[in-house]
Amino acid sequence: MALRPPTEADVRAMGERLHLDLSDEEVADFRDLLADGLEAYETVRDLRGTYRSTPTRERDSGRRVREDDPYNAWITACHVAGDDGGPLDGWRIAVKDNVAVAGVEMTCGSRVVEGYVPNHDATVVRRLLDAGGDVVGKTNMDDMAFTGNGHSSAFGPTLNPHDPSRLAGGSSGGSAIAVVEDEADLAIGADQGGSIRVPAAWCGIVGHKPTHGLVPYTGIVGIENTIDHVGPMAADVETAARALTVMAGRDPDDPRQPGTVPERDYARDLDPDPASLSVGVVSQGFTRPEADDRVEERVRAAVDALADAGASVEEISLPEHDDAEAVYDVALAEGTYAAMVGEGVGHNWLGWYDEGWVEAFGKFRRAQGGDFPPTVKYTLLLGAYSSEAYHSAYYAAAMNLRRELVAAYDEALAPFDVLAMPTTPQLPNEYVPDQDRVAFIDDAWGSLANCCPFNATGHPALSVPVDPVDGLPVGLMLVGEQFDDGTVLDAGRAVEAVV
Repeated sequence: MALRPPTEADVRAMGERLHLDLSDEEVADFRDLLADGLEAYETVRDLRGTYRSTPTRERDSGRRVREDDPYNAWITACHVAGDDGGPLDGWRIAVKDNVAVAGVEMTCGSRVVEGYVPNHDATVVRRLLDAGGDVVGKTNMDDMAFTGNGHSSAFGPTLNPHDPSRLAGGSSGGSAIAVVEDEADLAIGADQGGSIRVPAAWCGIVGHKPTHGLVPYTGIVGIENTIDHVGPMAADVETAARALTVMAGRDPDDPRQPGTVPERDYARDLDPDPASLSVGVVSQGFTRPEADDRVEERVRAAVDALADAGASVEEISLPEHDDAEAVYDVALAEGTYAAMVGEGVGHNWLGWYDEGWVEAFGKFRRAQGGDFPPTVKYTLLLGAYSSEAYHSAYYAAAMNLRRELVAAYDEALAPFDVLAMPTTPQLPNEYVPDQDRVAFIDDAWGSLANCCPFNATGHPALSVPVDPVDGLPVGLMLVGEQFDDGTVLDAGRAVEAVV
């Protein structure tokens, strides 16, 4: 069947949007030329799906979880058995619901894309299954991953298992809850601004955002290629290290990765000795407007415990850390807008495009875009406005400043193994069911202030629990040199040994 050619009205409207100032004669000519140009599109349509096979592993499509889930950790319960005898044999794996598991609904925590079923496994899912892990379900998350506190899922907020009047953190809140409640041995989180580390901190588990590109993101719904990360969430550092060993490595389908990606056994190489560790404590990480003094006290006590155990600890000033959130925000807004109008994946990168997702998302967002939460609408409107009104000049400047941030953090790290600061300066937010949209947005991202800079720079960052405040968990974040994730995990294991 031939594709529908544009009408003259279509051509005229497109010309106006593109500022082409087309004459009536040009409109008529381009209408005919575009109709001829669609022949190539028909050829591509007929070739679709001929070059990539779908998974053959047996699996069930699962069921929606509606009962016995007091903290709203899950969206779908399913079972996909991994291979026998692998290094993760028998592990129960919870998968965030923006990570594709073939044959199982993927909602991204949103009514907008509810009902979408991928026909492939994300690369990390395939690797974990090959290593023996069993996928036991898809976890709840903030709507389209656009909130840092756990409030916005269309399937109910992710509530904190230590105090259900508070939130679990976002956007990977369901994954954190599944680990805390011992419903999974390992959970997969995705992190664009702190979405692994904040729920790990607020729920009292370990969450590792690997170096950008160390773990392939293929088959996962992202926000923007240059900030998309996927990583392990677990009860302890060793479990996270064992998972990272399986998950990491080169995937030719993922353009986020460099040509060579290091491979190592992160668990085997763990060194928990604090005496071999040098730590730079970033003073600006403790002075955020949202900071709670009790969080600062617990984090500093943990760092002092490292020093008492023999670690070299020094307070440092890194003024760039105060500006990093603004740089991240400007780059994020327009990058997100570009990805959204690119039907959820964007353009101009070489890698595997999920055709099914592109087609489904394009239809869903046009039909139900009004159902997006305020955080998504705000980001898209800001990105669209800055793109049109300021011709992307500030986006270009922010992207250039990201390179300077990388250099600043690299320079700060040069004398140290890791940098340290609170994962989030706040205790878990209280759940407020009926917030107006302005308050909703104000609360959405305050937890991410220390985390999002390292999505902008790509440095590995680990949240590890320290002593709680009145029963509420607190996380210490450790940041290392790019692709030196092993040292970051060593530092996390050292914290576990002294706290």
